[in-house]
Amino acid sequence: MSVPERPVTAYHQRDTLAPETVEALQRLYDIGEWLAWERTPKGSSNVSFFLTTTCGRYVLRQSNRRKSGTALRFEVRLIDYLRSRGYPAPEPVPTWTGEQYADVDGHLFLMTAFIPGSPYDAGREAHLVAAGRGLGLYHRLVAEFPGPYYHQPSPFLIALGTRGLGRLAEVQLATRALLSAGERRRLEDALARVGGQLVRVQKALGELYRDLPKLIVHGSFGRSALIYRDDELVGVVDYDRASLEARAMDLAYSVKAFCRVHDDGSPEHRIGLDYPRCRAFLDAYREVEPLAAEELRSLPLIFRAQRLVKVLRKCHNFLVKNAMVPQQPKDARKLMVMLEREAVRLRWLEEHAADLQIALAG
Repeated sequence: MSVPERPVTAYHQRDTLAPETVEALQRLYDIGEWLAWERTPKGSSNVSFFLTTTCGRYVLRQSNRRKSGTALRFEVRLIDYLRSRGYPAPEPVPTWTGEQYADVDGHLFLMTAFIPGSPYDAGREAHLVAAGRGLGLYHRLVAEFPGPYYHQPSPFLIALGTRGLGRLAEVQLATRALLSAGERRRLEDALARVGGQLVRVQKALGELYRDLPKLIVHGSFGRSALIYRDDELVGVVDYDRASLEARAMDLAYSVKAFCRVHDDGSPEHRIGLDYPRCRAFLDAYREVEPLAAEELRSLPLIFRAQRLVKVLRKCHNFLVKNAMVPQQPKDARKLMVMLEREAVRLRWLEEHAADLQIALAG
């Protein structure tokens, strides 16, 4: 799972494959003549391409710079393990020398077979149910996945401590000359409220986290990771963020991905949950894999932690951009408004934690 300190990257520079990169990859992969390739519509951390050759269709992923060869080998080992147990993960394609990935001038590429099908359709109840069962089956299988594991320190416990509060303090200093006196007071108030959330959430997570069941989470089990044929789930992709983590982190990510309701008109700037969809998703999950009560109780707290990680990431991006090219007052105001709205959303989640727990427990 990615951490808030990730650098700001000009992803658009990787939207195409340079001719010399294509030539190098053609030499490395024995998949016939390359006929066409196009950027996939999803993905920001990595860049992927649909590739057509004389031998068939493939998906080529260029991993971000933080991805190491060790992490990629772990990812392929996980995919092979899942496929050996009948899980619909994509088939990795090795290089002609048998390597699990290609290294072209320090850029790491992973090739997999293309899985034909259709994307997740939120209007089809069967797709939601299949998603819940798919995540439950994934967790049941990886519970027995043999080590060694690829482990990244939890971004929640890293980001929500002193470093998180320090990041907020940096934002206050960096925006001082860009905002009016009234705007500075608004920003100071929002930062104080977000900082209070940081302290409370980290304290509560520190007490809860060690007792939550751990396994290899998928990390991205959302709408764009699933492929369907009619109502059948025939593909689960995007294992880039898989690592040893609390299972509840996966559950929280997926519940939001499939059951979120955008409520922009709410005075709380709330992003709510469709409770009947939550129950349908979790009921389908439990048909395959049981859930402990403490995991369900932890989800509202994890929702807050995930929002805080995003807030800190946006603050970090602003600071990095400001260090490269001084930001304008409009940029500082945009950040201020984001912090104000997130402070309200976080307070709503905190005040309604009990209601959320009851709804999620069904």
